[in-house]
Amino acid sequence: MKVLSADVVVVGAGGAGSYAALRLKQLGLDPILVTKGLVGKSGCSIFAGNLVLSGRMLGTTEEQSRDTLEYFAKYWNNFLIDQHYLVKAGKWIEESFYPELDEAGLYFRRNDQGDIVASVGRVRNIAANKQGQSGMLLMDRRRKQIEQLDVRKLEETTVTALLTDKEGRVVGIVGLQYPDGEIIAIQAQAVVLATGHSDRLAKRSTGTREQSADGIALAYRVGAELANLEIQWWHTSDFAYPKTWDRMHVYPNPLVGSTETARMYNSDGEIFFEQKTTAPVALAPYATQFKKLAEQVMKGKARFDGGAYTSYSHIAPEVIEDYNYHAKVFDKMGLDVATDDVETAVSWHCRQGGINVDPHTMRTSVPGLYVAGGVGSHSNGGIGVVTFDAYVVAGSVASDVRPGEVPPLLPAEQVEVEHDRLEGLLHPMPANGCTPVHIKNLIRELMWDKMGFVKSEENMQSALQEVREIRDRLIPVMGLKNTTRQYNYGWIDAIDAYNMLDVAELTILSSLNRKESRGPFFRPEYPYTDNTNWHGKNILYRDSAGENRFRIEMFDTPFLKPDFDRRDYFEVDW
Repeated sequence: MKVLSADVVVVGAGGAGSYAALRLKQLGLDPILVTKGLVGKSGCSIFAGNLVLSGRMLGTTEEQSRDTLEYFAKYWNNFLIDQHYLVKAGKWIEESFYPELDEAGLYFRRNDQGDIVASVGRVRNIAANKQGQSGMLLMDRRRKQIEQLDVRKLEETTVTALLTDKEGRVVGIVGLQYPDGEIIAIQAQAVVLATGHSDRLAKRSTGTREQSADGIALAYRVGAELANLEIQWWHTSDFAYPKTWDRMHVYPNPLVGSTETARMYNSDGEIFFEQKTTAPVALAPYATQFKKLAEQVMKGKARFDGGAYTSYSHIAPEVIEDYNYHAKVFDKMGLDVATDDVETAVSWHCRQGGINVDPHTMRTSVPGLYVAGGVGSHSNGGIGVVTFDAYVVAGSVASDVRPGEVPPLLPAEQVEVEHDRLEGLLHPMPANGCTPVHIKNLIRELMWDKMGFVKSEENMQSALQEVREIRDRLIPVMGLKNTTRQYNYGWIDAIDAYNMLDVAELTILSSLNRKESRGPFFRPEYPYTDNTNWHGKNILYRDSAGENRFRIEMFDTPFLKPDFDRRDYFEVDW
């Protein structure tokens, strides 16, 4: 087994991980960036559609600045966020993030006069070239910066285990490089998890194939606390067909260069969501959109997998053609963006919950383990916010780690156990066995069917039983059709299956523990939003006996607070 050494291992190379590695390098440390895909080419950051303006940028008024804070606290995070963190992030995004992007040469869409084009509304956003392309162009810049600073990187390498010393401190990782099938270990003084939050745990999902909740599973296995895993976000209006386009979002959010948004219609042709009238303060109120769709579903006028429609037909087509890439998408479907609507369906999008973290330091409950970005439970993300996380985590790691110091020795027994586990997964499928991808698809089916919007006690208990049955009945007979070591995606799927089962079970347990409905989370047995008892972190931890336990930590409200104690869920506009 190859053993490498670094000051810090950064796991994940999206917006958070790539910038964390850059900052660590700039601060004089020697990081290794390990990514399951390609730096700047995979994960959820490449899907960032737009860039939210912060502070007083580009003519943003003081009132719009306050509205932006309200949007992030209320509509984007359902008040499940540290508001001091939000204020710090907004200030940094205005003063550092955008100037750095401008200096790096990121092209922001401009009009004929050379002025940056923004959306027109109470919360403003801009786009890199066109709305929907910002993440791709930004991550191209990050990849170039990684190369220019000569940051060490391991691409197409999945991290399979975190390693800890006798005191429980994280001191390294084990990973599998799937181009050549080599198992590696890296010893380090610290590990930063930046694996993102768009878990591909349902049959319709905006996540890429790499996103199997690895970071959450890795952290949980070394004893890290998790929080709010149950707060699963959705896209309400992605293309229903073809299935391969379930990430193609028809924006019901403010469009760059326009005062308008897409309109959403039920099967009777009635408008049930339009941004400027339904949620004028919000920029991307996915939870509000989802509630409005759910009401149509309950009336029999839509389905979660189709039967609703979205259209730009009321908007000047040149706005879509000039500032948004969707005109081309409509063309590929044989539709006219100026006149036609498109059938849409919901997709799992991102998870607000994740690893419990101090948002002011990005430290977890496990020494030596840090978090940046959407894998944490502290924020619903956004490419500016996750980059701020990377800035913070780099500072914390730099204060805890000495550059060039010999890292702790790797725990030989843990390394051997993980090595043997990985080798054990590389075996042929037995008679009457099943492939890893079959198990992954079963997980996605059951999470879609029983952990969808309506999370009833009956469905969740049934889902919990099914997850445990899959682990007990199918994992022992799981095997591969091909046992080559090179680019064996079946081997990667086998590793993924364990992570997905663990996180699916933890998500169900967390959902059962939250006894209210909030944002995108709805329990018919508790059909109200309860700010007296549940405006807080739903923290999952393991006790000294290894049993799962929960505790609640309430959030402070120094700047904004909910204007009610308890209210019917469907009467809450966020």
